[in-house]
Amino acid sequence: MANRRLKIIVLFLAVSVVVFAFIPPEEQLGGWIRLIILHGILSFTGLYTIYAAGILGAIYLLTNKKSAGLWSRELGYHAVLLWFVGTALSLVSMRVAWGGMMWNEPYSVAALTMALLGIGKEYLARSSGGKLRGFAFANLFFAAAMLAIRQAVVPVMHPVNPIGSSDSAAIRLLPLLFFIITLATLIELIRLRLQQSGKQCGN
Repeated sequence: MANRRLKIIVLFLAVSVVVFAFIPPEEQLGGWIRLIILHGILSFTGLYTIYAAGILGAIYLLTNKKSAGLWSRELGYHAVLLWFVGTALSLVSMRVAWGGMMWNEPYSVAALTMALLGIGKEYLARSSGGKLRGFAFANLFFAAAMLAIRQAVVPVMHPVNPIGSSDSAAIRLLPLLFFIITLATLIELIRLRLQQSGKQCGN
């Protein structure tokens, strides 16, 4: 089963590379549009994963269902990784698109703040014993903080929906496919990790 999941993950990654390669250059940014799209997709995947981890954390706290706690822990961890990489790519995208680093852009400040909060919540959850209840509380708080910050942030230069507002059908649709494949890959990766950790506990 683990070998099959690993093959599925490799297949998803290969398909995502092909989809990503077919994203056409943009008139102003040229091939750099792919970097900006990669930043956007990883950030959105991280965002929705953060919310999912928070919801599953709440379910675990209410029901004490172990599977919800395990998925909350794994989703919360991978969400921070995705958000951190997406934020790092946003700094590069900022230089490419705007010609410099706009540190006063509200979206950038919010993204960096959430990246630091994410690292902090993982550290606190793990250093306090690494119990599922600790991860559930941390992920629920993190998701609520993310929601509150996103509701409060008003972008200055950052476009609200640069992919969805593009005139190119390929630039609108291919990133959506890339996003779906990224989510599917993440789910398979977490299933593999939970399966392997279950075997280790069984041993």
